Amino acid sequence: MERVRVGVVGTGSIFRGAHLPAYPEIEEAQVVALCDNDPRSLGAAARAMADLYERTAQRLEERGEKERAETLRKDAQKVTLYRDYREMLKKEKPDLVEICTSPDAHAPIAIESLKAGSNVMCEKPMSRTWLECLDICQAVEETGKFYQHNENWLYDPFYYTVRKFLDAGAIGEVVALYLNTAHPGPENRLFFWDEKLAGGGSLLDNGIHAVTASWFLAGFDTRPVTVKAAAPIGIAQRMPLRIIDGRFRPFRVEDDGHILILFQEPTTGRWATAHVEGSWSHPDSPPTAIYGTMGMIRPTYEDGRLHLEITDSFGRIRKVEASGPTWTFWPSSFYGEIKNMVQCVLSGVKPICDHQVGAESQAIVGAAYLSQARGQKAVSLEEYKEFALAIRKKAGKRANEVLIEEQLKALHKTVTD
Repeated sequence: MERVRVGVVGTGSIFRGAHLPAYPEIEEAQVVALCDNDPRSLGAAARAMADLYERTAQRLEERGEKERAETLRKDAQKVTLYRDYREMLKKEKPDLVEICTSPDAHAPIAIESLKAGSNVMCEKPMSRTWLECLDICQAVEETGKFYQHNENWLYDPFYYTVRKFLDAGAIGEVVALYLNTAHPGPENRLFFWDEKLAGGGSLLDNGIHAVTASWFLAGFDTRPVTVKAAAPIGIAQRMPLRIIDGRFRPFRVEDDGHILILFQEPTTGRWATAHVEGSWSHPDSPPTAIYGTMGMIRPTYEDGRLHLEITDSFGRIRKVEASGPTWTFWPSSFYGEIKNMVQCVLSGVKPICDHQVGAESQAIVGAAYLSQARGQKAVSLEEYKEFALAIRKKAGKRANEVLIEEQLKALHKTVTD
């Protein structure tokens, strides 16, 4: 079997907890290198990988799959550890580089990996700013390599099943989407709250899931055209007194974001509107639901299993269990995104959630910040892009830092101001 050689850069919690568990289940992927500039994180990842692969090998042996078990043990023994990703690129020449670092490192690592001849898949957000995304997009176009924006919600059983039923016309033409993604906050991780490392706060970290997923459900044949910070909350600091990484600290990024996005299909003019909440201060918006001209879909649980509850225009309800594709293994949506990219590399087919989707998703968030700064007035993506490019022209090498600062200026007002 032909296998894709994978080099991983960034071995923190998102890799160890979400991505690593998928790799021993994907026969076409071989992790050949782990890289992190933190020796403690790198060591922890190496130990976790060795333990996971051995436990999986034992399970495979019990099922009689001795050859596969032996392959996993050899993979775990052969993996090489690096502190410098440039050294990893030079020595390993991986087919695919997976980036799981903080957002400030996404662009430089992606660009150098692409130029070194590797395909790339990168954790969300694509980068800190839309300007950095442009640099990645240029490298993708120049090298001809593949880039996958790792939005795992596209492979989540609920959203994947919803997409199939939307394609089947179950609720008619999609009109409105409510996508709510909220939790109390990543208060155990300092970098999330540092705008220089993360580029923004809850909207860029948490809300970006719903931004891309809403576009996926509206249809990637549509284009995001207009964005608005949604009243009354908009983009704000709701709970500004926090214990972050062990002590009370001030922070400058948002901990709540409510935005509206207008998606439009350029040929027919068909449109859909999404309301997205990306919050580290608990949910405020209506629960997730998709409305069409002939009904609605919402998630519901029955006997501990996730279902789609499809209500037609007469109030009749149909329930369908959410499921993934007809794969033999479905541990998580992270498995789905990794499997997808590995298959894309092997087949020479561009991933559905590519660099352009990642960059436009980033532009949506940037336009939302600009909308908030302009008193929650609607902003077109073209307006935002002109705004960002003007900053690049004026600020030069400091453009990204200046853009981040400009985008965050309006966030220090409370909802009652």
